[in-house]
Amino acid sequence: MGMISFIKTPKPRRFGYSPVFYDERKEALEERERQIRQEMGLTKEGEERVSLIKGQFRKQYDSKRRVKSNRKKRNLRLLVIFTILCLLFYYLIYF
Repeated sequence: MGMISFIKTPKPRRFGYSPVFYDERKEALEERERQIRQEMGLTKEGEERVSLIKGQFRKQYDSKRRVKSNRKKRNLRLLVIFTILCLLFYYLIYF
């Protein structure tokens, strides 16, 4: 019986991916409308207020990522300038 399982290969599984469209601006607009309705008292009393913590974390993460990329660009620029100056100094000393 063990020999049969070596010969018989399993069929590959199909990957069932269905793409989902995500519109960040639409979600933020709906959340803002919900907050305004709650502030004006137009919602049912049983509903809980949902905060925008998710959006705030995302904005903070994006801003930190931009700062890191800017820092990398500055460091690279500094390295290139330093290399050029070193090569120029070497050329002036030995030629």
